[in-house]
Amino acid sequence: METTFFAPAGRVDEHALSQQHQAISNAEFITSVLNSVTDMTLVLNEQRQIVAANRQLLDAFGVADLSALVGKRPGEAVSCIHNGEGPDGCGTSETCSACGAVLTILACQETGKQADGECRITTTNNGGTALDLGVKATPLQVAGDTYTLFAIKDIGPDKRRQVLERTFFHDILNTIGGIRGIADMLADSDELDPETETEYKGLMVDLSDNLVEEIDQQRRLLAAELGVYVADMKDTDLGEILKEVCKLYGNHVRTPDRTVVLENIPKCTLKTDRPTLRRVVGNMVLNALEAVPAGGTVRVSMEIDSDEVCIKVKNQGEIPKDVQLRMFKRSFSTKGSPGRGIGTYSMKLFGERYLGGTVGFHSENGETTFFIKLPMPDVPPII
Repeated sequence: METTFFAPAGRVDEHALSQQHQAISNAEFITSVLNSVTDMTLVLNEQRQIVAANRQLLDAFGVADLSALVGKRPGEAVSCIHNGEGPDGCGTSETCSACGAVLTILACQETGKQADGECRITTTNNGGTALDLGVKATPLQVAGDTYTLFAIKDIGPDKRRQVLERTFFHDILNTIGGIRGIADMLADSDELDPETETEYKGLMVDLSDNLVEEIDQQRRLLAAELGVYVADMKDTDLGEILKEVCKLYGNHVRTPDRTVVLENIPKCTLKTDRPTLRRVVGNMVLNALEAVPAGGTVRVSMEIDSDEVCIKVKNQGEIPKDVQLRMFKRSFSTKGSPGRGIGTYSMKLFGERYLGGTVGFHSENGETTFFIKLPMPDVPPII
């Protein structure tokens, strides 16, 4: 048997696979179940290979004939972007260790009991479609052999609505935290020079405006939930946004005694949705501040090349490998509190879906950097 990074490798030969497929086809009660349920449903053998599927699943993934799926594993059937990374396909790569679908199937096989889970799979279809799925695995005995009835439900609309609502409260509280931090400084300090006091008062007004803007943006996002949100792309001074974010989070009540340093940044004006970009960068900065101990420093920078601008947020410390594998999963958090973990997920949600950028991170050599890359507009050649 091949060495595998996660789930067991190995598949049955073509003859055994054909016999299993025929056994399921001949079991009328299984066929009736597959045809009667509304969820997409598969029957898997002990090697997690597909031996049967209902029409709902075939239609959902544009498969004309079941024979095209028999022998494949679920991730291979839906064209998961990770299905070729392991030594034996779906389930055997390091990334698969964080996949809710594989974990649910294995839990059912190991315990002999029904198991439920959720997973987020990105497919290679249509340039990279992200699927939010609820999954249920049920043990099944047919002709003396053990199988797994694997049901799949699209929970994307519900999850998207939930994440938008939770992101709203998350980001509103972030902004309020910044306002409270500056208000405390104004209230507690009797020795502020007039220039600094004026600056802080002006920042309070700006942050209050930001709060109103955040609420209005959320209203538009929720109104567009069933359609496609069209970002309000306007010429925006990126330097101004970075200065606003650094001032806001440099005095945040959740991260006292930390420092945010805005490095020298080039002048850059870009068409983007200003409040959305501020939300993405703000979450990056707050996430970094929460990752460093008191006395720590977070550095914000920007680089420009011929076809993109890259905003970076860097802090000392590495993210554990198992956490890296789940970093942008919805509601995953190392902090353990209900409702946490939405910040990193919303970075990717808003940065990529609504701004057309690329959001990611590097964590190595004792430091972690989150970034968003935004495409520069095509500039016509000078004639």
